[in-house]
Amino acid sequence: MTILLFREDAYLQSCPAAVLAVNDRGGIVLDQTVFYATAGGQPGDKGRLTWDGGEAPIATAVYDESKNVVHVPASPGPLPAVGASVTAVLDWDNRYRNMRVHTLMHLLCASVPHPVTGGAIGEDGGRIDFDIPE
Repeated sequence: MTILLFREDAYLQSCPAAVLAVNDRGGIVLDQTVFYATAGGQPGDKGRLTWDGGEAPIATAVYDESKNVVHVPASPGPLPAVGASVTAVLDWDNRYRNMRVHTLMHLLCASVPHPVTGGAIGEDGGRIDFDIPE
């Protein structure tokens, strides 16, 4: 299972890792990662993986059925080999914006005296829905 380094340090922007697998669709599984995977209404992180002689832009990260984080390349191209040492690097501006929107949504939940019925963070900010009577 992938070690989720962001759980210990949300401000960690990169990490070394080893490639555990490359799935049949080109998704890359690492032994550890700083990438947050899409979950709970929050988008997965973007960034890049670099290795000796290569680089792959990462469009997002998702969980597979075994709860490993799969790093999804932005486009077809060279991928690191299983066992390769890589560096996982976040698009920090994107991560930090998502962190701020997430915190703001919690503050709104604490400030608005109505039940929350949904919410999500997207490319253009966030949305939170309240059940406010007419």
